[in-house]
Amino acid sequence: MKTYKPEEKRVVGFFGHRGSGKTSLVEACLFDAKATTRLGSVEQGTLHLESDPEALERLMTVQTNVGFVEWEGVWVGMIDTPGDANFWGNTARAFRAVDAAVLCVSGVDGLEPQTFRCVEVFREQKIPFAVFVTKVDKEAQTYDDVIAEIKQELSANAAVLALPIGLGPDFSGVAALLSGKAFLKDGAVGDVPGDMAGAVDAAREQLVDAVAASDDALMEKYLEEGSLGEDELATGLKAGFLKGEVLPVFVGAPTLDVGARPLLNFIKAAFPTPLERPVLKGTKNLREDAPLERRPGEGALVAQVFRTHYDPFAGNLSYARIYCGEMAPSQDVYNATKEATDRPSHIYFPMGGTKNGVECKKATTGDLVALTKLKNTSTGDTLCDKSEPFCLPPFEEPEALLNFGIAAKSSKEEDKVSQAIQKMREEDPSLRFERDPQTKEMLLGGLGQAHIDYVVNTLKRQGLEVVLKEPKVPYKETIRAPIRNIEGKHKKQTGGSGQFGVCYIHIEPLPRGSGIEFENQIVGGAIPRQYIPSVEKGIRDALKRGPLTGHEVVDVKITLYDGKYHSVDSSDIAFQTAGRKAIKAAFTDKQAKPVILEPYMRLDVQCPADMVGDVMGDLNGRRGRVLNMETEGKRGKISASVPMAEVLK
Repeated sequence: MKTYKPEEKRVVGFFGHRGSGKTSLVEACLFDAKATTRLGSVEQGTLHLESDPEALERLMTVQTNVGFVEWEGVWVGMIDTPGDANFWGNTARAFRAVDAAVLCVSGVDGLEPQTFRCVEVFREQKIPFAVFVTKVDKEAQTYDDVIAEIKQELSANAAVLALPIGLGPDFSGVAALLSGKAFLKDGAVGDVPGDMAGAVDAAREQLVDAVAASDDALMEKYLEEGSLGEDELATGLKAGFLKGEVLPVFVGAPTLDVGARPLLNFIKAAFPTPLERPVLKGTKNLREDAPLERRPGEGALVAQVFRTHYDPFAGNLSYARIYCGEMAPSQDVYNATKEATDRPSHIYFPMGGTKNGVECKKATTGDLVALTKLKNTSTGDTLCDKSEPFCLPPFEEPEALLNFGIAAKSSKEEDKVSQAIQKMREEDPSLRFERDPQTKEMLLGGLGQAHIDYVVNTLKRQGLEVVLKEPKVPYKETIRAPIRNIEGKHKKQTGGSGQFGVCYIHIEPLPRGSGIEFENQIVGGAIPRQYIPSVEKGIRDALKRGPLTGHEVVDVKITLYDGKYHSVDSSDIAFQTAGRKAIKAAFTDKQAKPVILEPYMRLDVQCPADMVGDVMGDLNGRRGRVLNMETEGKRGKISASVPMAEVLK
């Protein structure tokens, strides 16, 4: 592979809803650029970038997969991302690694929830993006509706740059507006059919309108002369695209290898180079907050790891994006996140993994690379030159939405299961695996059922069987009214050394979140000083397992004001027991108005607008309380408060 300058590189992410054709489009790009000798198929399991058994079985991407093509003098790094919300954590980490994006939209299903979610991130992070409408060979009736939907929901300045030649069963290729060529499904490139002249002219007029609307000078010339020159159109299209004011739309059928070539031509002509991305913002390290900035391509090395993966051929791989400077194998790099030195053994331009990748002697600005055998580096870490430390913010991982209690079927395999899950967490930090401090059970948390199933099935492939249980709901206990003069008495005198201890307490509720307060008001030695801690320990132990249901008691104040002791029979154990009995007596007294507190969860739900009623009905059926509901176009957003026990069902 030749050496490319930064301005000869493009780094592109492929995003969209599950089943929108992202992976098939990436495979078509690989095939058209002759990076592969056959067109990979999702259905047949013959993909070039995907090797995960679970992903191949489910016919969906679960991790980010990285590859590259060389296209007419330009190196194009590509990241294929998951479209299922269960694996959003992996998708989210890819946004920072790319300079521009292709948003895949199904020509059958149109805009879907993950489509809008990706667009929100594009706009928030100022990532230029183009749309590719896939599956135009499947349904003839839906194409016009999808294009209209894109213009209505995403951008009024959406401009179709490739028209379908026929639709549904009659689809035979695409007509590219910029080149004036037809790209056919038999691989041929020729002239646009004559009967499409009217459609091409109308689409070109809409393109000129969109480009002119993105620039005042172009609009002025367009109004004066009625047209734009080819150079002006190309320059204005790129400028409008980079500013997000023109939305290019391509169409095709990637599974038939149609449509990728016009897209690759546009990626070369208009997508930003690594030097055109926004300024990098960071700090010297995570301990310091003095802001630093670095222009892409300037100064010493700055790179960030966006994925960690175990490769059977190369061991642990750290996939990184190089923003500035250069990196060579077997040379030290500084991990600014961990403030530690590391050293990659080898560097590859990956093609899925390293088996079909290309070994790299020097990685430079704009490269997507896989680094082997880093010992101190994790996903999200920044690698730089120690002489110019620069630390990018770590990734913000999404909160787990679904939790299960998890245990190995065989107690002998508990350690193996824990180690295997921890290794999976290195690859996917959005997984949660921790011990619940209240219920003491191990919890496995993920972004949905498929996320959890992925872990269980991966463990099974490693010969490890686990049992999932609904996690215990952490109910709490408390009181709603103060109660005074509660006696806790422990007396056991049956001959010989006995046990005797008496304490008197007041107990009152505190505001939510206050915790437990203990106050000693003993005077005159009613309880000897050495036994005061014993009473407190007994009280606190009793509060950890409340008298009503065995759940923790919260937000109460206990005042110890009196007691009795015996010079011979009183002891530490006796006063601990007296303290526990005092709490039990308080919670069985109706005057205290004891109550069980049920945890609620705040849910923010996004769904198609026509499903809002169904979602609200489901929430109401779960004893939920809808806090807010709004619709915007085809999207609905609902905020609700729902009991945790109902969410976990």
